[in-house]
Amino acid sequence: MTDELIPLDTFRLLVEEALVGMYLIQDERMVYANRKLAQQFGYSQDEMLLLPSILDIIDPADRDRVREAIRQRVTGEVPVVEYTVNGVRKNGTTIVMDVRSVRGMHRGRPAVLGTVLDMTARKQLEDTLQALALVDELTGMYNRRGFMTLAERQLKIARRKKQAVILLAADVDNLKTINDTHGHAVGDQALVGAATVLKQTYREADIIARLGGDEFTVFPLDAVVNSGPLLLERLHRNLAEWNARYKPPFVLSMSTGTAILDEEGLSKELHTLLAEADSQLYLQKRERRRRDGIDLPFWAGDRE
Repeated sequence: MTDELIPLDTFRLLVEEALVGMYLIQDERMVYANRKLAQQFGYSQDEMLLLPSILDIIDPADRDRVREAIRQRVTGEVPVVEYTVNGVRKNGTTIVMDVRSVRGMHRGRPAVLGTVLDMTARKQLEDTLQALALVDELTGMYNRRGFMTLAERQLKIARRKKQAVILLAADVDNLKTINDTHGHAVGDQALVGAATVLKQTYREADIIARLGGDEFTVFPLDAVVNSGPLLLERLHRNLAEWNARYKPPFVLSMSTGTAILDEEGLSKELHTLLAEADSQLYLQKRERRRRDGIDLPFWAGDRE
């Protein structure tokens, strides 16, 4: 290995052709931007240097944080900073940036040198994977994991406020018969129809989920506990309207049940509430089958 110094032109080439954005900031203005950084933001290198402030390419919600991070480096309070922040491209779209910067000097005065790695595609992928883990692919509503995550959070709030809550359970009736008679594509149509009616019936803020198979549940937020009959009446009315409008080769109906977490039972767990609502649902289903002269085995976990 030789002690020969690397030529300055070689350093310039390395910086200019780097695969990550590289910059030099002084007085909150860009005094150098390499080719990659300009490409990341959709500007030419000359345009980057003409920006009145580095904050012009930072999302407004993040500008105070970036300004403080620059101050900390310039003053030497923090020698190295690594953080993720949202930037704004020339065309107005957002870029998610992984920023790493250090304190330096430029023409005898403090400056900030840093790199920018475009994390937009990775962030979008992470968001997509997270959504897939919490959302039911067929209906677009929360799946069991998504419901349990959000509902547990709301239960904690209710317990803290000593606020009673109500939980609704709903099954699509005769889904097996629909699948056997018309095929699974039509069965999927019934599930999507049920999801559509549920979304139309309850508020956007309510937690609505497909737990699996023909099982759905609704956690109406801030609902009065004695409003259960009204909530269910609205659902069945909307189901009738859906059937009249779309005239499917089946009758879309749902069996329902409710469970209440009152101020005296705030220690109940979510799975207990789900079981109580499910039990009421099966009582309703059993009674209807009895009226229709159909024998229905009745035990926990039985599904049509």
